[in-house]
Amino acid sequence: MRSLPRRRLEILEGSTVAACALLAFPIARRLAALPLDPVGLLGLLLAVIAGYLVADLLSGLVHWFCDRFFEEHTPFIGRLLIYPFREHHRDPLAMTRHGFLELTGNSCLGLAPVLALDWRWPLSVWLDALVLSLAAGVVATNLLHKWAHAATVPAPVRWLQCRRLVLPPRAHAAHHRPGYAGAYCVTAGWMNALTDRLRVFDALGHALAAVGLPRTTASD
Repeated sequence: MRSLPRRRLEILEGSTVAACALLAFPIARRLAALPLDPVGLLGLLLAVIAGYLVADLLSGLVHWFCDRFFEEHTPFIGRLLIYPFREHHRDPLAMTRHGFLELTGNSCLGLAPVLALDWRWPLSVWLDALVLSLAAGVVATNLLHKWAHAATVPAPVRWLQCRRLVLPPRAHAAHHRPGYAGAYCVTAGWMNALTDRLRVFDALGHALAAVGLPRTTASD
């Protein structure tokens, strides 16, 4: 989104964030109106955890893809997606200078269709809870990533970081070692142990390169 004129950019970012909030509200209201027994509440809790894990995994997938494929000048996605990740390697503190809408606008752009589908065609209470948890994690991802780099953070965020409930600075530092070859997940970082140990992104990278997707020529 950074290639748009500033005023139009702010309008677009604000609109996508507002659209996600408006779509999430009726889903949350639908959940709140349901009477649930202890078993049902346990199911919702598991769905919330699952949604958060999916958000963490998606953050790693997008992060890895934008680090490893295409270029900053690639039409459309270059400025929209690739540039912010490459800028982050050149200047890890750049995102700490970005505002709320700039950090959440792109995430909401991708999230809005998912919320719209769940709002229009609800399949189950469990899926509603999973989608809302996923949405919260996706929207929070860049904020949590920013706070993993910031010198000072709000006290509640520091409390969550110390308990590894959100991305802690020390865990994220592993990604910024030369090569940028691991620890891509930046919501909570929980999925990094799995994706790094199983070399999930390496295998996926070989598969995408095999079908002709252009790897980046940028140096790490």
